[in-house]
Amino acid sequence: MIRSLMNYWRKVLFTEPIAILFFILCFLLALFYHYRQRLRILFLVYFFCGTILFFATDLILVLKIFTERQMIIFRETSNTIFELIEFITFYNFFKGCLEGERFKKVLDMIFILFTFTSLIFFIELISSRYPENEIEKHSFYINIIEFLLLSGMCLIYFYELFATIPKLNLFKRPSFFIVTATFFYTVFPIPFFMLARDVFSTSIYDMLSACHYLLLIVMLLSLSKAFLWKNPITT
Repeated sequence: MIRSLMNYWRKVLFTEPIAILFFILCFLLALFYHYRQRLRILFLVYFFCGTILFFATDLILVLKIFTERQMIIFRETSNTIFELIEFITFYNFFKGCLEGERFKKVLDMIFILFTFTSLIFFIELISSRYPENEIEKHSFYINIIEFLLLSGMCLIYFYELFATIPKLNLFKRPSFFIVTATFFYTVFPIPFFMLARDVFSTSIYDMLSACHYLLLIVMLLSLSKAFLWKNPITT
């Protein structure tokens, strides 16, 4: 089993297990440095879910205990659950960062849009007539929608931040590090998810996946740095 897992991770240059380790690191930091702040506790849940879902999905893929259809449903359901948790976490993060009520209302509309889209996907999964290729295709679409919406939130943050002269040094703002890393994490993989179905099960897909995990690691690194500050991470 361990050999199979190593071979599976080798395809993505071991970037996925490194990402899992960073999830664990961030979880431990959030566990000891949450300072009873609601948003930090929400990120704690995000880190925990990321650790469990990533590792459990890899383990089940390697063990091959499901049929092909069951495996596709499990993988894409796990991915969408993670994306929904990730989106809810960052939605609350951006709501705490932004000051303008107009922008917060835009975030509320974005949140409703993505939640509704994910809900439709989960309802369709219950149907036994949902073709496997459609499940994978729609799962990639949800990836694209999530990253487009999150990158849009990042742009709103930057617009509000630079609309006036920042009162605080940018390098002393935890939110600036988080949003910058999140922007690159969400923008660059969008072309990958648009091409993913065409290059699935090829070495190109594995290399693009490795790049995606590398960007995730950078984002988690920025979050771990932010959690070491005592001031709110939305500062």
